Amino acid sequence: MSNTDRPWKASKIGTLTSNPHFSVVLQNVVVPDGTAKAYYTIEFPRPAIGVVLRRGTDFLLLQQYRFIVDEYVWAIPSGGIEDGESPEEAAHRELREETGLLAGSMQPLMHCYASYGCSNQKFIIFLAKDPKPTAGSFDKNEVISWRWFGREELLEMILANGVVDNLSLSPLLLTLLQDTLERY
Repeated sequence: MSNTDRPWKASKIGTLTSNPHFSVVLQNVVVPDGTAKAYYTIEFPRPAIGVVLRRGTDFLLLQQYRFIVDEYVWAIPSGGIEDGESPEEAAHRELREETGLLAGSMQPLMHCYASYGCSNQKFIIFLAKDPKPTAGSFDKNEVISWRWFGREELLEMILANGVVDNLSLSPLLLTLLQDTLERY
């Protein structure tokens, strides 16, 4: 589809602020009825990755403190893709940094957006299996602890709103759904 076929037409007015992680951009957007509106968007230079790590029917989650929302959370290993790094390389690196584990296998699972109403932040999610320990530990600046959750325990946790990070929640739910569909 060409840009002329798109119902919303956006043109960048300027970058309001920028740092190595993201930029805040002002755009002029013309909607289908011809009305022009100013939109403030957050642009990320690269996607982030997430890793759903499985050991049989168990799932590994990290306990972290996120100062931005002032909450302790359970989440999947995740992080940014560095310059020159492929998404799969970043997934392996983040898994090792945040858990001290290596994945025996790593395969693409899905992609999703954090909040596509105001940001282009894309998450590329991998499914990893067959973890093996490394000689190293995990980054205690980012991770308080990690542990394995059985499928039923994870489902109960999700139903109790115990996983509040959508980078974690969406792929965990997809994986649980795939498990259910494979049984039928």
